[in-house]
Formats: sequence, structure tokens, C-alpha cells
Amino acid sequence: MQLLALDAGFQPVAYLPYFNLQWTREYYQPGQFSVQIAAADFQPSMAYLYTPDRPETGIIQKVALTETVKGRFLQLSGYFLEANLNDKVVWPTYYATGPIPSAVVAMLRQYKDDIPLLTVADAPAVQTDETSWQETGGQLADVAYTRLRTVQHSLRCRYDYQANTITAEIWQGLDRTQEQAANPFVTFSDGFGNLAQVDASMDRSNYKNYAVVVGQDQAENRKVAYADLSGGGYKRVLYVDARSERWDSEKQTESEYLASLQQKGLDALLDYAVIHNVDIQAAAGGFVYREDWDLGDLVDVIVAEIGMAMQARIVTVREVFKQNNHTVEIELGDKKLTQLQKARMIY
Repeated sequence: MQLLALDAGFQPVAYLPYFNLQWTREYYQPGQFSVQIAAADFQPSMAYLYTPDRPETGIIQKVALTETVKGRFLQLSGYFLEANLNDKVVWPTYYATGPIPSAVVAMLRQYKDDIPLLTVADAPAVQTDETSWQETGGQLADVAYTRLRTVQHSLRCRYDYQANTITAEIWQGLDRTQEQAANPFVTFSDGFGNLAQVDASMDRSNYKNYAVVVGQDQAENRKVAYADLSGGGYKRVLYVDARSERWDSEKQTESEYLASLQQKGLDALLDYAVIHNVDIQAAAGGFVYREDWDLGDLVDVIVAEIGMAMQARIVTVREVFKQNNHTVEIELGDKKLTQLQKARMIY
């Protein structure tokens, strides 16, 4: 994979030879990279890493020097361009109504401020439910990813080298499950012989399916909404303190305010879902990366030993380029809970 270093004004500095490159693409958060180069190949003016071989452009945010018997090396690392949106915050309060992709586009346009070269594309023509929500003080990219995740959409920033422009856009991976006919299907399973390595888990340790969301005021005047994902079954209840969500009668009706509380409950329940997680190293000779499948695609996954058969999005693609070898690992479903996250949720 070819890397071209750009300066802070997105002007070319030099092509960058490397020894080891890790390129981690993410669907529900900004991706990141880490690359090892010879110290002599670095120039202090280098600020971005562009490649025509991948949709992402890296921001050089950390430079670390290491000296060994083999020489002096630098490790360059950072996030992709989507992270620049987190330089801005959603302030003053943003009041959203309508489909989430359209509301997120309007939010990005309102708060992106002076991010260089950035324009925001129109929302895709997709059918999603009408919602109401409000946001105060959140970092722009984080808010966008959180909202879009509820409708399985994502955010990306694409740098056009020829036009010298960056376009932020809302997008969704392709449906490649066997329930549709528009795209060739992709199934990862031992039965299909396309798994070289697999690490699969189902985690119910923090599962909640019903949220009581408490808004402004006190006692009998307290505004309360409910987010119910129980399907009429047994309720595992989560309390959400949303007193910081204020009702401005000039910006929202009471119904819209209660709907925004309900949406906050649905957002909170994302962190308390049953975690289905599969890490895969695809077998050689199977489905071809970026031809048969790509980041964000919805695929079928079967791991018979633990009774897992599900449709899951490809949420992470980890690529490693080293010594003329290229390995690809993918993560499907949801992110694994770390012990720290579990402790935060339980206590």
C-alpha cells in the first residue's frame, strides 16, 4: 500500500517507505493507523498520510523515536480524518427532528465551523424513523457516530487528492446476507471453509432492554419517558438521569421533548445490549476483501460450537503490511466489553 505524506496545507511532501503498517478501519468510530519508518525518511512538515489504495487519510498525531542495533526508527500514529470533527463541540444546544441521517447532516453543517477543506454531503435517500433529540456539549464526531449507530449508518470523511477537498458523508455498508437478492451473499462459517482463525463470544453480563428516562422538573412535574426494547417480554430496567436535557418551549413541543428523552434512553441501551462479537482471520481462497465484502457490510455469520447464527455488520477491519505480507482481520457484530467498561456499567 502506497503512502504519500502531506503537509498541514495538504500539499505533497514525499512518498513514505515503511517497514510495518497497521491500518485499522472502523465503522462506528474514527479508525486509526500506526506506521514504522526509518528516522531519516521523516520530515517535520509531514502532517497527513494519504493513500490512493484506501478510502481513509491519516492524521499524524504522534511521533515516537526508537533506536536499536538495527538503526533509528520513528513510529507515526494517529486517527483518520473523521477525528478532526471532534475538534468541535455541539454548542449551543442542537434540537433535532426528522430521520437521523438528515438530522446528523444538518448538525455537521451547523457546527463544523472552520475545519479546513470540509464540506458535508446531503443525507442519503433512506427510510428511517422520525425522531426528536437534543445535544449539548458533545464532541461533534462522537455525537454523529452515536446517533448514526442507532440506524446502522456511519460517518466518513473522504479526501479528494485531485480536487483538494474533504467531503463528510453519511453512508451504510451493503447488505450481503442470504435474505436479499441485490448483492452476492457472504457467509463466514466453518461450513463454508473460509475461517482461518475465529474468536467468538456472546456477552449478556450487562444486558438491559428497558430504560426509564428522567428529565427536567421535580416530583409530580418531572418529565419521564420510556424506551422499551423488551418486545413485551421480561424487562431488564435501566435508569437514565437526563435532567440536563432541558425543554425549551420555543424550540420543542412537549411531545418532541419527551421523544428526545426516549431517544436518549435508546442511545443508552446500546451500551447494555447483548454483545455478539466475532474476530475472524479469513482463510486464503475465500471471499476477497474489498471485492466480495468491505467495512460496514452486513453478512451472515455461523459459529456452530456456541450456537451462534446471526446477521452482523463488519465493524472493524485490521490490516497489517509487513515484509511484503498483508494480513486482514475483521470484527463483526458489536465491540467486546472490557473489564473497565463492565465495572463502570455495573457499579
